[in-house]
Amino acid sequence: MAWLFTDPLAANLYIVGIMFFGFGVYAIYRFVMNRNIEEINRGFSYFLLGTGAYTFLYGILYSIIVPLPFTVAYGELFGDPMVFLGLVSIITGVILLNKSSLTFTGVFSFFAGIFAITYGVDGYKLGMTSEPIALLLMYLGAGIGGILVTPITVTSNRKAVMVAAILAAIAFFGVAVLTLYIGTTAIGGHLVDFQHVTG
Repeated sequence: MAWLFTDPLAANLYIVGIMFFGFGVYAIYRFVMNRNIEEINRGFSYFLLGTGAYTFLYGILYSIIVPLPFTVAYGELFGDPMVFLGLVSIITGVILLNKSSLTFTGVFSFFAGIFAITYGVDGYKLGMTSEPIALLLMYLGAGIGGILVTPITVTSNRKAVMVAAILAAIAFFGVAVLTLYIGTTAIGGHLVDFQHVTG
């Protein structure tokens, strides 16, 4: 039962960082290099489905469990965005597996991007973490990258797609670095929390 009393956010941030790194790599591969190999798409779809299911389920868990008084993290700050991230990832994975149009991923990502920016700005204003600047930049990067997915998937203008894909990849790589940084700095504190519960 110790998981109820400790915060697995460090591990979750690592998963999210890996996800965003994958998003950036795929944006470069598919929309800048203009490659579309079925085997790679299928592999990426499994990556999206696996990490998406993880973040979606943990997002729900955060939203329900973490706000309780005996827990240590701000559940809503991370829970709701993880639910959105998980859904976008799962939807995109299913679309790729079915070789369908990515247009609806762009529509969903646009609103997910607005959602992420809102959470980042409000979380920063409220001073909800020990790394407020990193948190703000992380959410801004995720939000801007999500919004940029829209022109990538809905326009047929090759130049516009390339520019949006490059900018989205930069944003996604930035988010990956920030999440891995925040996750790494949180590990020590989380081990102490766990030690207090089990000791």
